[in-house]
Formats: sequence, structure tokens, C-alpha cells
Amino acid sequence: MQDLDIIGHLAANVAPGTQLLDWYEPVDFTDLDMAPVVGQVWLEGLALDRAVDGSAAAYLALYSFTVNIDIPRASVAQKAAAQQLLFDATRAIVGFEYAPAQYPTMRSGSETTWDGRVMRLSVGYSIPWHVSV
Repeated sequence: MQDLDIIGHLAANVAPGTQLLDWYEPVDFTDLDMAPVVGQVWLEGLALDRAVDGSAAAYLALYSFTVNIDIPRASVAQKAAAQQLLFDATRAIVGFEYAPAQYPTMRSGSETTWDGRVMRLSVGYSIPWHVSV
């Protein structure tokens, strides 16, 4: 899957020093070493696109890029940077060439959430994933 490749692509296209995590890494704002604004690529799931019985299947790997903001700790400048991170990451994903002349299909991201401390904003995309025997 393409999640590790896209993190490098995102890092090259967002503000230097932005903390970016893959979907194996927890966002733990109780750890004060974690920045108050963190971007994360998340595998939302696999959706069957089409199948040929017994020989092949085509899935869509459904991803989201989420900006996590620890609102009480984030400064006004960091909150503005979070909005810019979502915009810059969206542009980077649109331009991510995961294979020659192949680009993600943009989709709705996860719903914006607010739990009283952390706000999450996201954009979604999918990349085909083919399996055959």
C-alpha cells in the first residue's frame, strides 16, 4: 500500500518540521513531546471495486489525511498553521503520482470531530489495490 510513500511526499510539500504520522502511530497529546498540531495518514478500510471469481480482485484502499489539533495547547499561530496544513496536504495528495500517470481519487474525509480537547479535520482519497493469484 502507498501510505509510507505518501508521507514522504507530504513532508516535502508541507511546512518544514510538521509532525506527520502513519496509521500505526498513536496521536497522544498527553505526551508533551508531541506537537499540538499533528498530521496523520489513516487507512480507513478497503472497498471492493470488482472481482473475478477465483482469480483476481480490485479494491480501493480508502485513506484519510487528518489534522489533529490539541486546542488548549495550540497557539493562535499553530491553529492557523493547522488550517494551512490541511490545505497544503490536500494539494500534495491531489498531485501524488503513486505510479506513472496514476493519481489518487479524492473522496470525503472523516467527519470533523471535537471531543472538548482535540479537533480533527480530514480529507479523503483512494488508491486502487489489486490482488491476484
